[in-house]
Amino acid sequence: MIAVFVMFASFPVMEKRASAASFSVNANQVYSYDVMKKDLEALAASYPQLIHYKSVGKSEYGRELYAVSVGKGPASVFVNGSHHAREWMTTTLTMKMMEQYAKAYYGNTSINGLPAKSILDQTTIWFMPMVNPDGVSLQQYGVKSLPASSQSSVLKMNGGRSDFKHWKANAKGVDLNRQYDAKWSTITLNPGKPASENFKGYSPASSAETKAVLQFVKGINPDMSLSYHSSGQILFWNFYQTGARYTRDENYAKQLGRMTGYRLVYPGPNPSGGGFTDWFLLSYKRPAFTLEISPFVGDTSVPLKNFSKVWEENKDVGLYAAKEGYKLYQQRAGSAYDQQLAQVNSYLQSSLRLKPYYTENIKSQAYVYVSSSMKKLYDQSDYEMKKAEQLASGLPAYYKDKAAPSINRAKQIRLQAARFIDAVKTGDLLNKERGDLQSFISEGTLTDETAQAYDELSLQLKKEEAGIGKVYSDQVRRLFGQKYLVPAKITKETVIYEISRYRLLQEIKNLKAQGTDPSVINEKFALYDRLKERSSAVKKAGNQLYPGKYPDLPQFETVLKQFEKSIR
Repeated sequence: MIAVFVMFASFPVMEKRASAASFSVNANQVYSYDVMKKDLEALAASYPQLIHYKSVGKSEYGRELYAVSVGKGPASVFVNGSHHAREWMTTTLTMKMMEQYAKAYYGNTSINGLPAKSILDQTTIWFMPMVNPDGVSLQQYGVKSLPASSQSSVLKMNGGRSDFKHWKANAKGVDLNRQYDAKWSTITLNPGKPASENFKGYSPASSAETKAVLQFVKGINPDMSLSYHSSGQILFWNFYQTGARYTRDENYAKQLGRMTGYRLVYPGPNPSGGGFTDWFLLSYKRPAFTLEISPFVGDTSVPLKNFSKVWEENKDVGLYAAKEGYKLYQQRAGSAYDQQLAQVNSYLQSSLRLKPYYTENIKSQAYVYVSSSMKKLYDQSDYEMKKAEQLASGLPAYYKDKAAPSINRAKQIRLQAARFIDAVKTGDLLNKERGDLQSFISEGTLTDETAQAYDELSLQLKKEEAGIGKVYSDQVRRLFGQKYLVPAKITKETVIYEISRYRLLQEIKNLKAQGTDPSVINEKFALYDRLKERSSAVKKAGNQLYPGKYPDLPQFETVLKQFEKSIR
């Protein structure tokens, strides 16, 4: 009898969510290059969806220069530490920021009122926690941290002393924060040759570390930068800004001063340049700040006991920069991306308008068809979907992520519309095959062509069953079944045993011609008799469900009787 076809249900896929990990940066230690590397690995493993790190170059002695992203937003800000060797507590500070911001992100908490998740969904903070790993290693561990071939020259730069606690430059004797091309030629107090501090180099951006920073910053195009140094609890913010830029940056600096308690430095008319902040202010004309952590400790590293106070003063500074950086980004570029995102969503509207055509519009069998308006809208949505995807592909990652759910939803609607259209097309072909077989039935013609028409109907019926199984909603699938499957199955079942008997008689005829054992022939005839009984039974049962739909086939029976008689 008429088979019940399976309805498919879709089940939601549970999204995996990152959870806050227990890893913590240990600030109560001499924070070395090797410790930093291990901690970067641990942070990236603990927060793989939020924290990523990469090498952006190598130091003069081949140590990797790492940049770390924390956040998912299109805007970016840049935070760097340890331009100077003895100032390595700034590396500890920036690493602690990464850890705490990630914990706050996944805990959905705030730091001093700044909500980490919403901020880091808008802005990516790029850290370079240790710009000068050679110098830091030299300051912490002496010349043994360098190749043997370089140790004597470095000792000579240090006046023959093995104590490098005062060392500030990189391991080649160049002060990296005097290497940037910002009034470089006017830098004062330059010793003129490699030294433990203050040597600006023989030309700007000649050190490997400085080159790497410049290239990296060019790539991320940040809207604000923070450079951490030590010591003195002061804040540098001004380098030849005027007018609105001066007012803007002074306001930011005052807020940072209130947050940290650091005193703002107002330079004189001819400040000495060469620093990263100086260069960023001149080159990008965007806010940049140098924060000198800790009370002044002289020409050495900040004692570990000072870190807890340093952290309390600065723990929210990175998030504040990220929050304000996003506003600057919006002013500079975000509005254009918002417009592109709106255009993407506009292109998707034709896809979204397809849904009624395969859902609420299908009220009865009479509505199971593809209207000209649906076909036109579907073709339009195909073109506009391609335009939407093309436009979205050029957006920054943050905007791509915002566009993705709408694109995926529109694709799903188009897919369901396509399945509806395909099921109608396949159903119409099924009706054609049914009509062909019905013609043979009406004419009372039972031949090989009739059997071929039966096979073609059976094949098309399977295709339509598969197609209807993919159609959206139980109700619409039922209407498809009523329109296409039920009539086709009635036609098929009306002749199924006549076709089977016809083919069995052909088989018996061939077996007899081959001289097959009579017992085998008799078994085949016994099967034929059972099929004959089944033919009557199926019509009787079918007419109980669908009165008058399963007619007797006297002309078919005449053909079968004559055929049977000719080979008995």
